[in-house]
Amino acid sequence: MAALVVSIFALLWILIVAVNSEVSSAGGGKLSSDPFEYCATVLNDDNPVQRFAGQAMPEEIVDGIRRAANLGAEAPEDWIARGTYWRCMDGSVYACFVGANLPCDEKADTSREPSGAMLSYCKDNQSSGTIPAVVAGRASMYEWRCRSGAPEIIRQISKPDARGFLSNYWYRLDRPVSVE
Repeated sequence: MAALVVSIFALLWILIVAVNSEVSSAGGGKLSSDPFEYCATVLNDDNPVQRFAGQAMPEEIVDGIRRAANLGAEAPEDWIARGTYWRCMDGSVYACFVGANLPCDEKADTSREPSGAMLSYCKDNQSSGTIPAVVAGRASMYEWRCRSGAPEIIRQISKPDARGFLSNYWYRLDRPVSVE
């Protein structure tokens, strides 16, 4: 009799776990469809597309980056949406618009050591006043040049934010004020 009770209990337990896991996976484990509520809930998420329940590029973010990055009213909404990345940092929504090849999808390169590409470039351009970003890397925090055939840092041009992205390309977006 005890074995039967244990077997029934085990079967019930399996059913409860199965039902609960089905409920929790409904919607793919997605959270809020409001990006501001989502970020307030998760605090930090470098790639919210995976768990965010709303549109991949919410209208509030497109409108927010348009204002923050001074993208004119004539800029097509779909163009802005295609070039915008968003994420959560410290419970707030942040957005970056790639524009002229900004590295929105990369963390800051904090290395002070020249890459192989920079060494090669300076070998061929002994006294170049600047190493192009395509060679130095768009995510580099530094402006580089060649001096006597060797890469050298000119100055620091950016710094990483709390999540490691280049802080000067990301804008903290405020929740739009609803007019009623």
